[in-house]
Order: sequence, then structure tokens, then C-alpha cells
Amino acid sequence: MIYTIYLYNSKSLLFFYKEHFSLLYTLEINNVITQYQCRLGQCGLCKLRLLTGKIKYFKIPTIFIQKNEILPCVCVPITNIIIQM
Repeated sequence: MIYTIYLYNSKSLLFFYKEHFSLLYTLEINNVITQYQCRLGQCGLCKLRLLTGKIKYFKIPTIFIQKNEILPCVCVPITNIIIQM
């Protein structure tokens, strides 16, 4: 599926082409600079806020995240989404 990824307050629009690519990877290949370290859902450095839409984790995060926070290193969108960096 192709889902649209909007970056809140930046007027940037990305497209998610491959379901098996993480959201973090999609951000990187679209030259969106974001912090990360482990890429395993363990450190929380890549945390983003999900404003609208839904994601699915392909690996369950091992750190605590608040409601509406996501770890893009271990998730993929399953609908169009709006995220805040």
C-alpha cells in the first residue's frame, strides 16, 4: 500500500512505498533529519508524536512511550498519518 506521511508544520509530504521499510527509513530516504541510535525500539531517541492516523509495530518497543508517541524505527503506517518531529 501507499500511505501519505505529512510532517506537521513543515509543509513536507512523504510517501510510504514499501510496507517492510520502517517509518524511520522512509524519513531518512526523504532527507528528513531525525535523531536515532539503536533502531531496535530500545532507546527512545527517535520518538515522534503521531497526530492522526495509525501505525503498526513490527517489533514491540521495550521502552515506555506516552499515548500518541511512536518509535519510527520499529513501526510502519497502516493509514495516512500526520507526525510531529
